[in-house]
Amino acid sequence: MQSILNDIKNDDKRSFKKEDNNYIFKTEVNYPNNRSLVNQKIIIDKNLKPKSIKVYNDNNIAMMTMKFTKIDYNPTFKKDYFTLANSVETSKTDDYSLTVGELEDSIYPLNLPNGTKLVSEEKVSLDNGERVIMTFDGEKPFLLVEETVSKNDSMVIIPTNGEPYMLQDSLGVLANNSLNWSSGGVEYYLVSDVLNQDELVDVAQSINVIPTMK
Repeated sequence: MQSILNDIKNDDKRSFKKEDNNYIFKTEVNYPNNRSLVNQKIIIDKNLKPKSIKVYNDNNIAMMTMKFTKIDYNPTFKKDYFTLANSVETSKTDDYSLTVGELEDSIYPLNLPNGTKLVSEEKVSLDNGERVIMTFDGEKPFLLVEETVSKNDSMVIIPTNGEPYMLQDSLGVLANNSLNWSSGGVEYYLVSDVLNQDELVDVAQSINVIPTMK
């Protein structure tokens, strides 16, 4: 709720109207890793509780929607809920459905920059799985690496270089010339000296978890 209030407060050009016992605000948004998102509509009910948020691109098309059905304003937690030891034990007992092994089929992006195509594909066997290295060449070359995820018995801190970026079903890390994320038991690493951040995201978003033909 605090971030919503900050968006409203910080936008001097915000608009406001009352409609059907709701308060509707329109404000600008600032997503450094996705410049196509430009504004949002925030709907708050008559009791000043958020109902929904829609984020629009520069064509006024809703790209993200969040609906609030129930909010616990007075949550209670056990005394050790936020301790590191308890978090580690909880992660160990969580259901882990990812299977470690070979990548039965490579997973190809459906959206390629014009004049760019797959020119080579190499598979490398690892101790706990397999790595696939795909090289795309042409007007806008890039490299795509896919690797099976390995399960760790303890919490692991992985250093990253970039900013968090929300993909379709996963949180990735977006840097100036690379994007990496995990989905469906596969780790992906996309890198290019030519593609900009928006183009990296377009390629990544087009990678389907269902194997596709070249």
